[in-house]
Amino acid sequence: MPIDIEEDMEYQHQEDKIIKCKILMYRQMKEMIKYVLILMILIVSMASSCDDKYQGKMVIRNNSDKKIYYWYAHWIYDKNHTNYHYPDTILPSKIPTYSIWFVGSHNKEEISGVSRTPNYKKIFSELPAGKFSIYIFTELPETQAEWDLIRENYNLIRKDITYQELIDNDFYIDFP
Repeated sequence: MPIDIEEDMEYQHQEDKIIKCKILMYRQMKEMIKYVLILMILIVSMASSCDDKYQGKMVIRNNSDKKIYYWYAHWIYDKNHTNYHYPDTILPSKIPTYSIWFVGSHNKEEISGVSRTPNYKKIFSELPAGKFSIYIFTELPETQAEWDLIRENYNLIRKDITYQELIDNDFYIDFP
C-alpha cells in the first residue's frame, strides 16, 4: 500500500494544531488557577483582618409579656460614649432623644439601633471596667420630666455585660 505523503503531512499538521491547542489551553488554565489562588489568598487575608469584629448586631430579646424600652450610650451618637457604662451608671441629665428603642412583648427580638457592624472588641476595650451597660425601662420616657423621674427613682433595670458574655450568648441580651 503506497503512503500518500501529502495525506501524511496533512495528518501531521492537524496533530501539531491539536498539540498547540492543548498547550495553549494548559497555559490559560494555569493562569486562571494562579488568579483564583491569588483571589483566595486575598479573601482569607481580608477575613482574618476582621477577627475582632462580630459580623452581626446585638439583639435584645424580650422574654416578658410587656413591651420594653432600652437605651445605652451609643458609640456613633455620643462623643462621650464611654460615659454611662459600668461603673459610672448615672444616666445623662438630658433625655436622649436619638436612641431609646423598644422591643415588643414575649419572645420578641430587636436588633439594637446600630446602623453598621461595630467593632465590639474595640468598644468594650474603651469602657472603664470593660462592661457595657444597657438601661431597660417598662415605660417610654417621652418628656424631660418623665426622664427626670426615672433618674431620681432609678426606675429601670440595668444590664452590665462583658465582651465575653456577649460572645457566649451569641450577641443576645435577654430581658428579664
